[in-house]
Amino acid sequence: MKPKCAEINIENIPNTIDNKKQMILISKLSMLFNNFINDNNINTFDVHVHAKYPDDNKNIKDEEKTKNEDASEIEKNISYLIQEPQYSFDQLILDNETIQELIYFIKSENVNNKVFNEWNLKKIEPFPKLALNFHGPSGTGKTMTAHALANKMNKKIILASYAEIESKYHGDGPKNVKRLFSFASENDTVLFIDEADSLLSRRLTNVTQGSEQAINSMRSQLLIEIERFNGIVIFSTNLAENYDGAFITRIKSIKFNKPTQELRKKLWESMLLDTLPLDINIDTEKLSTFEDICGRDIKNAIIRAAQKTAIEDSPYITQVVLEKSIIEIINSNQDVRNDDSSKIINKNELKNKIKRAMRRTKGCPYK
Repeated sequence: MKPKCAEINIENIPNTIDNKKQMILISKLSMLFNNFINDNNINTFDVHVHAKYPDDNKNIKDEEKTKNEDASEIEKNISYLIQEPQYSFDQLILDNETIQELIYFIKSENVNNKVFNEWNLKKIEPFPKLALNFHGPSGTGKTMTAHALANKMNKKIILASYAEIESKYHGDGPKNVKRLFSFASENDTVLFIDEADSLLSRRLTNVTQGSEQAINSMRSQLLIEIERFNGIVIFSTNLAENYDGAFITRIKSIKFNKPTQELRKKLWESMLLDTLPLDINIDTEKLSTFEDICGRDIKNAIIRAAQKTAIEDSPYITQVVLEKSIIEIINSNQDVRNDDSSKIINKNELKNKIKRAMRRTKGCPYK
């Protein structure tokens, strides 16, 4: 359990400052103090900045009670996200390079006490952590791998997403981020954050609205928490190209690719369970020749084939029904991609269309 830090509260921001400027001031003050804390390796206190006015007549005890209730509510909500890992490391079917990377990270966690305490590397890294970024196409095993890592390390896992961290109330987002990381550290759990591109993307410039400032504040708080985190955090995204450079230097990235034919064969073999009524002529070698699919597609094809077999009351799941199921999924995926691509308009083409329309409106002969 991570020891709780003493808290220093900075209050009494003048009420003559409008709300938007208050938020900017709070964000900058928080960053200033936290950067000072990080630069000087101080981990014995936290600084909080509040917009509490001198003429506010609220009772201090009531405020403390509300603050504690709010913190308890956040922790209660976070506790619902904790679960036992659903997959084991042995279930992972990934390329050998990725597996070796994951094994290295697991082993590095086991020697941290020697490296950072006995060998005193804590002097240059006071907050040893494992911050990973799983990026790649959807359905390639990122979430499953997070579960498998937690299982291998004998830890529980917290599953969170942008929607669960972000709040419609300005100021709650940074608070949720802070409590999420603190809760994961105190309970020694693996923290897995999905849809990470929404949190780790480039911070907004030319901020004009309170909501935009709130987003930037949340991202700034996330940077602080990553820097000061003592534990294991895994981010997952399909859009790593949107990440802010400040985050990229703080995390170790692992790319998840769509499986090769060799891996597709292993995926088919692992998911065609012995408990299924399989026809004796199932050919996983032939099934593995279907390209541009991921592990999730294979899983869904097997489920679809099993459902068809049960609905038709057939005695066995056959090669024909498996092939038909995976073809249907491939076609369905392609239809969605085509719909998306048809909505994308080339910028140059759009400019030319506007020019032609303007010429026609002005009676220009060059159409």
